[in-house]
Amino acid sequence: MIKWIKNIYWKKVLITGFIYTVIAFVLHQLEVIVTMKYYLMPEYFGLWSKLMMPKAGPPPLEFMITSLVFTFVTGVSLALVYYYVRDLLPKDFKKRVFYFADLMIATSFIFFTLPTYLLFNVPGGLLIIWFMTSFIILLASSFVFVKLIK
Repeated sequence: MIKWIKNIYWKKVLITGFIYTVIAFVLHQLEVIVTMKYYLMPEYFGLWSKLMMPKAGPPPLEFMITSLVFTFVTGVSLALVYYYVRDLLPKDFKKRVFYFADLMIATSFIFFTLPTYLLFNVPGGLLIIWFMTSFIILLASSFVFVKLIK
């Protein structure tokens, strides 16, 4: 078995995944308050998934539950990525936090922000706010990963 997998402390992975979920949920709720105008614009109604917006109005409970599950899976996945690369990161706490955050932010920008801009009719202002929210979530969660996963 691969060495890094044998060293995974699953309780910490699940705890950090939960903390990531809380951080992301709170920040996304604040983000929604700031960006609500985009979701109310009829010209973008076709952009949103049927799960998120089956009809005009707030998302149904099913969307919120699915979103929380996906967010938790994302948090657990990021914790596992941290486990995988942690030996390659600087030993200094602050540097370790910022290096991991930078790596995840760059990955998010490359694999989400740029393709979304290129392929979908997402308003530029909304895409910028999504990136800024992701930046803050990834920075805060990097602190949590480094602090809890030693």
